[in-house]
Amino acid sequence: MTHERKLQLGLCINASLIILLSVIIASQFQWSTLAILTLVFVLFLTLSFVSYSYYEHWRQTLMNLTSYTQLLSEGVTNVAPLLNNTNGLIDELQLEINNLATSKVMQSDSTSKTLSALMDEWPIAVALFNQHQQLLYRNPAMLETLRLPLLIGTTAAQSGFTAHDNNGELTHPDFNQQWQTQNLWFSDDEQRIQMLTATNIGQSLRAHESVIQENLIRVFSHELRNSLTPMESMTDTLLSQEVPSPQNTKLVLTRINQRSKHLLEFINQYADLSRLSHPNLRWFEFKPLIDESKTVLPNHTKVIVKGEKRCFGDVTQLSMVLINLFKNAFQATADEELALNIALYHDNGLQFIEVVDNGLGFTNLKNATTPFYTTKQAGSGIGLALSREVVHQHGGQLIIENRGNAAGAKITLKWPIH
Repeated sequence: MTHERKLQLGLCINASLIILLSVIIASQFQWSTLAILTLVFVLFLTLSFVSYSYYEHWRQTLMNLTSYTQLLSEGVTNVAPLLNNTNGLIDELQLEINNLATSKVMQSDSTSKTLSALMDEWPIAVALFNQHQQLLYRNPAMLETLRLPLLIGTTAAQSGFTAHDNNGELTHPDFNQQWQTQNLWFSDDEQRIQMLTATNIGQSLRAHESVIQENLIRVFSHELRNSLTPMESMTDTLLSQEVPSPQNTKLVLTRINQRSKHLLEFINQYADLSRLSHPNLRWFEFKPLIDESKTVLPNHTKVIVKGEKRCFGDVTQLSMVLINLFKNAFQATADEELALNIALYHDNGLQFIEVVDNGLGFTNLKNATTPFYTTKQAGSGIGLALSREVVHQHGGQLIIENRGNAAGAKITLKWPIH
């Protein structure tokens, strides 16, 4: 039972007890029946009026305080509660509510000033707009970047900003490819605020491009040196002979041909990595893909396939992936006979392909998928990087790991089934 119901019940009980006692006293004085009924009627009207007036005064006071509290919580501070002849606990309650509201307003003002001071010191350009895309705030970094006055209250269009029709995001012509912009929305005092931030990433891009160029130069220099140095040595030896024998000439040309093929294969693999197209996802039979890919392995290789019969993905790109994985496994088996265990299964909307070999495993898991990184004398460092990129294009992930106590490596490919 609520406190309101208890108060109503208490008032009714008190009124009933007063009427009952009055009837008993009147009976002791031998009042007539008409006099007693008249007394009951008068007391009933009087007590009903008094009880209702008290109840309404109590209820109206609490309702006014509730409404006043709700207005304060919504940020309205220019109002006062309508209280009639209150004192004591009600006055103390109103005083505490006023103190709490004042503290909240002061805290909000302090927070706003703190945030404004922080954004003033940010090196990131920041601008705030209301729901009508009128400028509310811009920090010094934004003014320095655009070199415009950016008057408070002007619209985004007047300040040179452009709004996209589909999502309302703001951009500016001065924010070119060297800048990264972001639009955020939030609510403040029931108004929608749009925040535009712009970060200059030109220096980071230049540093990243410099690292890429250094890596490319280092890798290509390494490959060219490995191929051209023996060619130069062999041709010098051949030219130093007055009359080269046909056998030496054939041997030199054969080795030059082998090194040229290796160099061309490296260039073709790099081209595959750089021009990888968007995958054509579809369902296809998994066994023909395995049969096609394992042609790069010796005939005596033991290949065990288990799991689902149908695979989802780009069959051409997955063929490149499996060929690279099979080649890596074969090169890692040393003198042992290669054995491959391949599993295809689906779980919770994802497709998994596991390739497990009995080779030596990875000597450096951290850099195994880094382009151009390799620990093999005849390797190019492209295979696993290409495989990882193919899986990423499928929206998935490539996981490599050594088998721990067991010999060999385990490579897991997983991506969602759309």
